[in-house]
Amino acid sequence: MSVTKSSALMLSGLLLLLTIELSFTSSVTLNWFVVLVSALYLLSKKKWFGLFGLVFFPLIPALGTYWSVYLYGNNPDYGLVLVSRTFAFAAIGMVFAFGVDLEELLLILEQKKLPTSFVYGILVVLHAMPVIQREIMALREASLFRGKKLHFYSPLMYLKVIFVAKHWRDSYTEAMFSRGFDEEGERTHYTQYKVCPKSLATLGVLTVISQFILIIT
Repeated sequence: MSVTKSSALMLSGLLLLLTIELSFTSSVTLNWFVVLVSALYLLSKKKWFGLFGLVFFPLIPALGTYWSVYLYGNNPDYGLVLVSRTFAFAAIGMVFAFGVDLEELLLILEQKKLPTSFVYGILVVLHAMPVIQREIMALREASLFRGKKLHFYSPLMYLKVIFVAKHWRDSYTEAMFSRGFDEEGERTHYTQYKVCPKSLATLGVLTVISQFILIIT
């Protein structure tokens, strides 16, 4: 048995907390604080695409929202709240996408008594994504041989992928049960995930700061 230190669960919990708070508060300061910390985090991890997405993905929706509030709203200052909130949500999404290992998070939650069938069902989908992409490429090539071109919006392509996924579902189920998988049985874990003390302290400080900003604003 091996022990692995992880901050995935704590980071996901903090992101969930901030998402809920930002949805029901109007603190511009807290919104920009989330954006700043998220940008520094992505910069420290050298996630350049995440930084690009944080800046440019919410840009048009934010400007459109502000312009709409400015033209038709009664309080233009509320437009600034919506602009900052849009960027804050984008920042939270980028941190989750580039800072949290989804497979690791699911395995941690499974050790925290999340239903095993649910966890492994999602893991099967995650691991099947490369195979699904290759299957889509094969379907497109087969259609070209027949003189038909399948576009990404073609209903026929999605219908074929659904039939293929249904076939894979039965194959994956048989493979899992053949390896001794039991939904009701007691499971042991080769890798035990523990909270990283350094990450816990950092996230704790950020949580306190964010709550303090929320209170004073």
